[in-house]
Amino acid sequence: MHSKFALPCALIALATAGTGCNLLFGIEPGTEAATSSSSTTASTASGGGGSTTTTSGSGGHGGEGGAGGAGGGPASCAPSSCTAGQCPVTQMATGFGSNPKGMVVTQDAVLMANNAAIVSIPKDGGAPRTLPGTLGFGDTAWVTYSGGQLSWINWSNGDVLGISIDPPSSSPIEIAEVPRQEDEDIVPAFGRIASYGDSVYWVTQTPAAVWRAKADGSQPLAEQVASGGQPVGIAVDATHVYWAEYSERKILRKTKDPLGDTAEVFAETNGHPSEIVLANGVLHWVTDTTGAVQSKATNAALDAPPFTTTVDAQAVSKSLAVDDEFIYWTVYVNGAGQGEVRRARIGEGDATTLATGQPYFFEIAVDCGSIYWNVNNLEADEEAMVLTMPKPSN
Repeated sequence: MHSKFALPCALIALATAGTGCNLLFGIEPGTEAATSSSSTTASTASGGGGSTTTTSGSGGHGGEGGAGGAGGGPASCAPSSCTAGQCPVTQMATGFGSNPKGMVVTQDAVLMANNAAIVSIPKDGGAPRTLPGTLGFGDTAWVTYSGGQLSWINWSNGDVLGISIDPPSSSPIEIAEVPRQEDEDIVPAFGRIASYGDSVYWVTQTPAAVWRAKADGSQPLAEQVASGGQPVGIAVDATHVYWAEYSERKILRKTKDPLGDTAEVFAETNGHPSEIVLANGVLHWVTDTTGAVQSKATNAALDAPPFTTTVDAQAVSKSLAVDDEFIYWTVYVNGAGQGEVRRARIGEGDATTLATGQPYFFEIAVDCGSIYWNVNNLEADEEAMVLTMPKPSN
């Protein structure tokens, strides 16, 4: 089944922009980002749950870091010798399919959904391979990693599957499927997935709902957590499940155990929120209509405003990742028709561009020493590309 979906009008308009610079891989070192920052602030005290290194709209815990996953404590690694805006960009090995989406980072590899399976791309430059047990189950889309298990959404029907990465296994787990009404199509589209403890949480956009199930496959039919609106990103901590309500420009949440009767508004957002990440007791999100990057401590008062790192109406902010010091995000396309990787210190408005190049910078992930991102033109089927660069020393 074709894995595209109708995009927001603002994104479609921007996605027709130019083709970027002509350096190796179309990438050049970055500069200070041209942004305007809001002065609204919120407490940054840590709460429960989350992770020290995470990305792609999740709040899970227990991996080294990556899309939809948690990072217990980042591994020790030597600092780089390059400074912000001067670090070299390298294209990782090619030949791993097309239409890349969710991506996580483990100790040795980048794991990425390529619309057909999960591919493992070695960090040491080895040849990519399809993870045994992940091919033949439909269109792999968004991923989450927690407790050694990788879980993913099937784009074509909303089913959720998983496989053990540590210890390695070739036997997939059929985690759960969404209960179907007669003649109803289940479409997750850009609805993300997250994991926490023994459960997996995910979003479908048709029907518009948030779901959860046990990660071990013992609950074959998903439980509905919330319904209605236009949910996209999702994150989880020890007490709540959070999701981005795109059309209403809000972050909503519910208590997990017991499951709350109604959702409460956790934050009003500057623009339409898409991907969200929970790390060290702080929820972070991007908006793809105003180019905003915002955050709010999970233990802050509900009426407390979020902190706004940056707003750039000429940039489609697409994906984000967090470590102990910085928030990193991709710009799908900027006003000059290029993609970017940007960074800012958590709780500050010092956005800096680390890399600029061809458009369609998409999902991003980080580990202790490097930044990884893929490139995906959502309006075309093109060979997947994954790029990496060292984290700057400053």
